[in-house]
Formats: sequence, structure tokens, C-alpha cells
Amino acid sequence: MRGQKVRLFLRLTAEVNDRLRTMMRYHGELSRYIDEALASSDLGAIELLADVTGRRRGITAVISHSANNRLRSAAKQRGCTVIMLANSALREWLRGKHAA
Repeated sequence: MRGQKVRLFLRLTAEVNDRLRTMMRYHGELSRYIDEALASSDLGAIELLADVTGRRRGITAVISHSANNRLRSAAKQRGCTVIMLANSALREWLRGKHAA
């Protein structure tokens, strides 16, 4: 992530949260994983997860401006929440080359 960064608050699904944290080994990797997932996903076409219901543990990730802009723009175009789209992108990314 080069350039300026943005803080993004998310409430992850239990599945996404557990799998991301399993992948973490060093401080800061979680933000890098989230940025990579948001930057590499086709946010306009991925299947949307159901909106997160109830209270979930929140996180704050530091992501690139470009990933933040892509996420917010796609969520607006699709008529869904940023959190819903971010969880969907992360789930798809984790299912790809990062499958458990």
C-alpha cells in the first residue's frame, strides 16, 4: 500500500474474521490482506453476503485510498452497505488462492 492510507471500520462475519486472523502472523498484516482483497476483487460482480446482523466485534483496517474509493463507489452503485460488500469481497478472496 503506497501513498496515503484511510482507516476503514468494519464488522466482519465470524467466518471471515476467523480465517483472516488465522492467516495473521505479524502486526499489520490484517490491513494488508483487507486492502489486497478490496483492490483485487470485482466489487461490481461478487455475490453479496447477507448483511451482518447483531453486534460483531469491529476492527479498523488501514487501507489505500484507491481501495476505499472502489469499495464505497461499488457499494453505492449496488445499493448495499460498505460492510456487506467488504465482507463479501474478503470471503471471495479467502476462497481463492487463500483457501484454508
